[in-house]
Amino acid sequence: MAVELPKLQLVKLTLHKSGVLVMAFNRPENMNSMLPESYAEWKQVMEFVHASDEIRVLVVTGKGPAYSAGQDLKSSYVPATKDGNEIVRLRKNVTCELTRLIITSPVPIIGAVNGPAIGYACTTLALFDLVVSVDTAIFRTPFAELAFCPEGCSSITFPRILGPIVANDMLLFSKTMMAKEMHQRGFVARLTKPDELMHVTMKLANELAGRSQTAIQNSRLLIRNRDLVDELVQVNEIEMDELYRRMISDDARQAVARVFARIQAKRNGTKPKI
Repeated sequence: MAVELPKLQLVKLTLHKSGVLVMAFNRPENMNSMLPESYAEWKQVMEFVHASDEIRVLVVTGKGPAYSAGQDLKSSYVPATKDGNEIVRLRKNVTCELTRLIITSPVPIIGAVNGPAIGYACTTLALFDLVVSVDTAIFRTPFAELAFCPEGCSSITFPRILGPIVANDMLLFSKTMMAKEMHQRGFVARLTKPDELMHVTMKLANELAGRSQTAIQNSRLLIRNRDLVDELVQVNEIEMDELYRRMISDDARQAVARVFARIQAKRNGTKPKI
């Protein structure tokens, strides 16, 4: 019996016979920047993975030249009103639940980073089981520029993986890290040339899918033990509550407007007015 995949617009799903599900961010014309609906669709994918017995490995990648440019700033604007704050709260809840579903994924997740990984698209990689990246990719978390705070559990995963100083450089100073640097730090497991990324990733995914699933599941339970999972879930909730407070603050609204104006001016070849 064929598996019926969720019908989505902003992410593309491909299920292979081996049980490997490939999810690709599908806004290549916008560097796969994430709309509010993108988070909701990714959440649907994770709900499908949690509910399906057919999926053995999830691969996450992007269509076009980017993995994901992170949050689409234009779509993130809401008026500074009670109704606007409620919209932000609802969006926060979706992202919080998406992160929880990633943390508690019943199958291994492999990130196939085909280009720039920015913001939430970058931080969630630290929650995956393996990250494979093209050697030309960049990784960036511009939270401080936007007057936001760390999310995707990066307040604890980044210091543990990268070391506290490099984590601070990324989370507080918006340091852009190259794929080779992230590989040296242990964030990225394997580097490839762009034309080899999916071949290498799918070979790894299919190998994993073909092994004893009981052994894989039990091994993941040992590696991602209950204490760690509980800690990540709690940190996710704390981060998202703080992010909500940040996003409805005046300084964050002003910071987002400045960054968006700078991006637009760069595209138009003019000077920003803000």
